[in-house]
Amino acid sequence: MLHNTRRRALGLLIGAAAGFRLFPSLPHAFAKTTECFALKAFGDWKGVATNTQAGAKIGQISFDNEDCILRGTMQVAASLDAKLVLYGDPDELPLPKSFLIKADNRLIVGTGDGTPAVDEALCGVCTDIRDDKVSLVLPLVTSALFRESKSLKITIKFGDKKGCGFTINCEDLRKALDWAREKQEDLAKSFDEEKCTPPQQGCFLTTACCGVLGLGDDCFELRTLRRYRDDVLTNVPEGRAAIAAYYAIAPTIVARLGQTDSVPQLLSIYARFVLPSAIAARLGLNRLAFRLYRRMMRGLTREFAPEHLALLR
Repeated sequence: MLHNTRRRALGLLIGAAAGFRLFPSLPHAFAKTTECFALKAFGDWKGVATNTQAGAKIGQISFDNEDCILRGTMQVAASLDAKLVLYGDPDELPLPKSFLIKADNRLIVGTGDGTPAVDEALCGVCTDIRDDKVSLVLPLVTSALFRESKSLKITIKFGDKKGCGFTINCEDLRKALDWAREKQEDLAKSFDEEKCTPPQQGCFLTTACCGVLGLGDDCFELRTLRRYRDDVLTNVPEGRAAIAAYYAIAPTIVARLGQTDSVPQLLSIYARFVLPSAIAARLGLNRLAFRLYRRMMRGLTREFAPEHLALLR
């Protein structure tokens, strides 16, 4: 049933594509992004800095047990306040909210030597509860653990069932945060001196794909995806990190594409990712637009810029 629904949705997107390509240009009235971004990998952690904020994140948690039904991300601010976001596989096993917030679910945090430091209700402090996703603020005691421990083991326990556990490297976390704090100061200075390169000056891959079709800089695809970036992605930490990763990796991908017969590849990227993402964003299907972007970047980075794969974790 779910797969049939997705097929119908994709069919509607493909059907809508022709219509959108015939639409006249819309007014150029998009808000400009006002932040500078930087991103650097430290093991599984990525330091994330803007001219106003510093922190670190794990974009995709690697759970220890392969049969774990969870997916997750983790964010730690410069203050060491942390948030864990849990959800199911959106393509295979979306998890209902009722499953994630059951009263007998537990959050267990232990130090590297196995000493338990936290054992409390999973949703003790849950926020942003959606149909298939919950965000939980980690207890304050974890701030001290981040500061002092070499590693932590975090386990999500579902009643009497087998839990999902993962290990985080606190030394890499501290390196990422130290870098992000220092980088934030540099970005703030660059921002004040108006030396940041505005992202709207180049959507590298999208521009290249649209260029081979003879589409101008104000085409539907570029305008829609820029608006999605500026109005949607810049308002959430995950989106800001994705933007930083894009501007760190995309120039390398485009340069190496240029060393091959790039036209067929750019046309394929346009048909598989750029146009569907633009249509999804225009229809307000923001999560679908982001999933398409992630698939595109992971595939192209593996092929053309594997040295940057750590930035996409």
